[in-house]
Amino acid sequence: MNRLIFFVLTIILLFTGCAVDAKEQKKYILYVPLDERPVNLNYAVETMKAAGEDVLVPPVEYLPGKKEPGNVEKLWQWVFENCRQADYIILSADTMMYGGLTPSRVHNIDKTVLKERAAQLDRVKELNPGVKLFVFDTIMRSHRQSSSTAEPDYYSTYGSDIFKITSLMYKKEVKGLTEQEEQQLKSLTAAVPREIMNDYLRRREKNYLVNRLMIDKTYIGVIDHLVLCRDDTSSYSQSSREYRLLAEKAAELPRSKFTSTAGADEVGLLLLARAVNERYGKLPAVYVRYNEGVGGVTVPRYEDCQVWKNVRDHLNAAGCLPAYDPGKADLILAVNTPVDGITREAGSPQNAVQNTAPVNSFVSIIKHDINQGRKVALADVAFANGGDNSLMAALNKNGLLHRLSSYAGWNTAGNSIGCALSQGILSAYMDKEDALDILAVRLLEDWGYQANVRGEIQRRILKPLQLSRSNLGTGEGRVKAETEKRLVNFAGENLKQFNIQDIDASFPWNRTFEVYLKLNRADN
Repeated sequence: MNRLIFFVLTIILLFTGCAVDAKEQKKYILYVPLDERPVNLNYAVETMKAAGEDVLVPPVEYLPGKKEPGNVEKLWQWVFENCRQADYIILSADTMMYGGLTPSRVHNIDKTVLKERAAQLDRVKELNPGVKLFVFDTIMRSHRQSSSTAEPDYYSTYGSDIFKITSLMYKKEVKGLTEQEEQQLKSLTAAVPREIMNDYLRRREKNYLVNRLMIDKTYIGVIDHLVLCRDDTSSYSQSSREYRLLAEKAAELPRSKFTSTAGADEVGLLLLARAVNERYGKLPAVYVRYNEGVGGVTVPRYEDCQVWKNVRDHLNAAGCLPAYDPGKADLILAVNTPVDGITREAGSPQNAVQNTAPVNSFVSIIKHDINQGRKVALADVAFANGGDNSLMAALNKNGLLHRLSSYAGWNTAGNSIGCALSQGILSAYMDKEDALDILAVRLLEDWGYQANVRGEIQRRILKPLQLSRSNLGTGEGRVKAETEKRLVNFAGENLKQFNIQDIDASFPWNRTFEVYLKLNRADN
């Protein structure tokens, strides 16, 4: 009898142990980014790693380059081969449909092929029925400038005119035009060759089709959460027109299934944060503060809505709830808006350090929150393409920089909001030193490089050597060395608490617009 009891107990323990092992077996988050730029790939994966999360990403050679599309067939095959290991999958539709964000603006892919690629999402769910599938898809941007850096070659000649034509056409549709505007539209239409305008509009039509297909997939449950990104847009533009129509199509989707944000490059990390929140059953409550002045009703440069709406949408995409009492919030999102509501470029003379009452007041509020033990994420959107020198100098003077939970002040307001929010949420899962590493990179890149060093490099290095900031060519080594030297000096003067010793800078697309920084801190 004792042997029988022992045998039964052994069997029970064996099966119980197996069940525990299976239950505790950690699954991966599978992630296919917009492209291989650091904001989409390296920084996102490094943030997740610091938060203790395993992220599966494709081989970098499969991913898109500047105007070189990624290998879409190999990317789909990689997803199929690895999707069973994941409990969450986050895919860039631009990458999976066209081979990347920039390729989505220059492709000539047939509609039939695009429909076939969209149907591949169904197979992902067939291979792993229990997986949560998050997708982010971009409405093709309406670029204002005549530049072909990330647009078709003809955009260098006709880009500004194309933007104005589509802007006036949309304004005519919703509001009407003055006689002067009608004449301007007629003149611009005559100036742009018909075959060029047709090429531009045909590509937009295809991309709009893909946007609609992604919404359809969300309605039928293939996509569990869709983020429709509005990249580089404005109130009157073709992008805004398409968004209005797409929003009507998605009107019956609940906010748990659908979000649209102004911004694109931050959304991969935003959905990674959402996956972590869902995995651990968290709904972080976020209290939002704005700087004095216009505050939440600011309409930032490169965007088509008031900033409070974009903050609301980023909270939703990340799986957060708004908090109405800072004392009960899991995170304070401090949004540094321009006092007058006008977003200028960070490299402009207006970004000189000034000791002003609004800055001092905002810093005092941030200091109070931190001293109360609250976690503060700072979205610095007063300037586009870099941090606010006045605010950052005041925070530094008050010894607050290293006490922030996260910081972001790069490119567009949406980029900064999403990045600061995501890293602020994920900092709760990080140990102190890892969180400081992530914070140090953003402070050094967004404030140090983008708002200050980049302009110095362009004026003092590129201009005398007659180098292009969009194509450094053989001058990249010289620019790298100068960037590293100047950033080390900047860190020594402004980021003493982080003990930054060495900096490795690289330029993924051989241009000064984005940089990838690896830091060595003395206390690591």
